[in-house]
Amino acid sequence: MSLKSKNLASLIKNEKAITAMFIKKLYAIYPTSSSKSKKGEGTRTKKSKDKGGDKKNTVKKISNRNVEWAKQELKEMLANHGIGTPHITPPDQPPLSKEQISMIDIDFDGLYFTPTPDDLSATYRAFKESNQNFEITHFNKPYEYDLNEVPCWADMKKFNSFRVMSRPICSQLAQINYPLDKLKQLTYVDMLDMIASHNKAYPEHRMSNQRTRFLKMFAACYYEEFLEKMSLLGEEKEAKDLLTYIYYLDRPEKYPQDLRYIMSLFTVHHGKNRKNANELEDYSKVNDFSNLCLCKDMPHHKILHTPYEIDINTNILFFGSFLQEFQIIRNSEKERQYLQGNIQEFTPALLKTYGKNKKTNLTGKFNTDKGR
Repeated sequence: MSLKSKNLASLIKNEKAITAMFIKKLYAIYPTSSSKSKKGEGTRTKKSKDKGGDKKNTVKKISNRNVEWAKQELKEMLANHGIGTPHITPPDQPPLSKEQISMIDIDFDGLYFTPTPDDLSATYRAFKESNQNFEITHFNKPYEYDLNEVPCWADMKKFNSFRVMSRPICSQLAQINYPLDKLKQLTYVDMLDMIASHNKAYPEHRMSNQRTRFLKMFAACYYEEFLEKMSLLGEEKEAKDLLTYIYYLDRPEKYPQDLRYIMSLFTVHHGKNRKNANELEDYSKVNDFSNLCLCKDMPHHKILHTPYEIDINTNILFFGSFLQEFQIIRNSEKERQYLQGNIQEFTPALLKTYGKNKKTNLTGKFNTDKGR
């Protein structure tokens, strides 16, 4: 190891102490936020005697003043450790439309529902449900449809998940022989219905999502550093399980069922919250890799939303520790190389070769002044 064992042991001890301190502050603010909270965390107990003389525990709630102190201390701790600062919403910020919010969510999470017939436009529904019991002189071809004529496509095509679905959408339109001169009547819900129909017909080529793409990038670009730092924290098994889980995300037919637990321990977090996407110059960039990071769920991710909404330092790619030595710092050039196809996808076979002639390197500090 490049660090002396004594220094490494001290860092790990310090990390555990800091994590325990953050958890204690969380429980002080929300005493019932976890069923695993221990006696004395979030509540105060005192001994008292009842009329019979027997001692019993009575719970005394922390005063509102002490709760505010805990919130202030939590905010200062996050700033002092370079994690981030509470979000401040700009005044008079125009809200996103319901359709734009839906596009953000579906681009990130995927489409896993089918719109109801009552939500479809009358024209599209009529052609979809028609038995075509009339003479057709011309069948439209997929390439004849110009989606730029569809009003909502201008927003939809900003998102990669929708953009790559343009050909399947045109194929769905051709299947029902939708009129070329009525494209302007198609609604956003109609478009979702066509994507849902494609997903059902071709599950192996269903619409992808940005969460999966980010995790695939993370595994390909950072798996060695992730394994190294998680191993030092005594969580090598969890790291290997997460990487294996990521590999099988687009291979559902071979998905190991015993890995389902792993995403209860980790989550993908937006640096700029999805609901604040309207604060960006281009709201569709809220799901870009540069605005995403991987977090441990408890207490790390929880603290980013409780009690304040924290704008996390944009340099942090993996937030699984309150010490910089155990975090992963974003490497934009490596991510660019991945997007250009110059870095291969992570496979579980790489786990067998990991660790050979590997030295621990707990460097990689960053300038916290760049955090938002």
